[in-house]
Amino acid sequence: MSAADSEDVARLAGRRVLVVGDLVLDEYVTGRMTRISREAPVPIVEVVDKEDRAGSAASPAANVIGLGSFASIVGVIGCDPAGVRLATRLRELGVDDRGLVRLGEVGTSTKTRILAEGFTGGLHGRQQVMRLDGLSQLPTSAAAACAGCVGRLAGDFDAVLLSDYRGGVVSQDCIDAARASGRPITVDSQGDLRRFRALDLIKVNQAEAQAALGSEDVYAGGEALRRELEARVLVVTLGADGMLVFDGDAPQLVPAVRVSQVFDVTGAGDTVIAVLTLGLVAGLGVRRSAELASAAASVVVRRLGVAVATPAEIVEALAQA
Repeated sequence: MSAADSEDVARLAGRRVLVVGDLVLDEYVTGRMTRISREAPVPIVEVVDKEDRAGSAASPAANVIGLGSFASIVGVIGCDPAGVRLATRLRELGVDDRGLVRLGEVGTSTKTRILAEGFTGGLHGRQQVMRLDGLSQLPTSAAAACAGCVGRLAGDFDAVLLSDYRGGVVSQDCIDAARASGRPITVDSQGDLRRFRALDLIKVNQAEAQAALGSEDVYAGGEALRRELEARVLVVTLGADGMLVFDGDAPQLVPAVRVSQVFDVTGAGDTVIAVLTLGLVAGLGVRRSAELASAAASVVVRRLGVAVATPAEIVEALAQA
C-alpha cells in the first residue's frame, strides 16, 4: 500500500460540493422465476424482496459523502409516495436537501428494475430481466426554481457538479447561475454537449464524444473538442478501456483498474465525476484525479445499483492496479 495513494485519497475529504441534477427513485424488485405463465409465453417472477435507492443525481452526491465530504442536492421531486421515499433515502445517505424542490403537479421519476434470483451466476445470483421507467417531464417553473436554488446556495460550496440526465433540471438558467457563483463547475453530460461551454471539467462517455465529433477517433479529435467547448479539462470515459484526459497537453489514457467480475455498471460514471470534482477542488492534478476515479469505479461496478467506494477501497484498488 502506497503512502502517496493514501494521502491523495485523504485529500478528497473535507470538501463541499453542490450537486445539481435530475433525481430518480430506483426501485429493485427481486423474485424467483419458477414457471411460465399460462396467459402468455413469459416467465413468472415471484417477488421475494423490494428495495428503494436514491438514483441519478443522488449517486454523485452519495459518492461525495462516501469520501468524507459534504454534498447538497438541487433537484425536483413530486409530492407523491415516491417523492416521500426518495427524500427519505436522501436523508439516510446524509445528503443535504435544502435545495430540493417539491412540486405537486409532477410525479417523481422512477426506474423499476426486475431482478430474477437464481443459481447460475449473474449479480450475486440475481439477473436483471426488465427495467420499467416512469419519467416525468418538468414544467418550466421547475427549472426556474432550481436555478434560483443554485443562485442562492452555490456561493457556500467549493464546487458545483452538474449531473445532467436530460430530465430538465440542468437548464441554461441553472448553468448560468452556477457560472455566476464563480465556483469551479464540473458536468457529467448525457445530453447536448455543446450546451456546456467554458466550464472547468466536462465528462462524457465515448459514444457521446463520437457523436459530438462526428468521428469514431476520440483520441485524435478530443483536444479539438475541448478547445471548441472552451473547457479546462475534457474527460472521455471508455468503459472497460479506462478514460482519456484532454487538458491542453498530449492526451493521456488512464487505464481501467481491472476487476475479476463486473456485476453492474449502474452509477460508475457518477462515481467518476464525483472523484474528479473532489480532486479538482483538492488541488490534485486532473490526471491523478482520473487515476483515483478509475480505481473508485472498479469498486462500484462489483455492487448492485447506485453504490459508493470508501477511501480504503480506493487505496486497495490502486494497490492492485
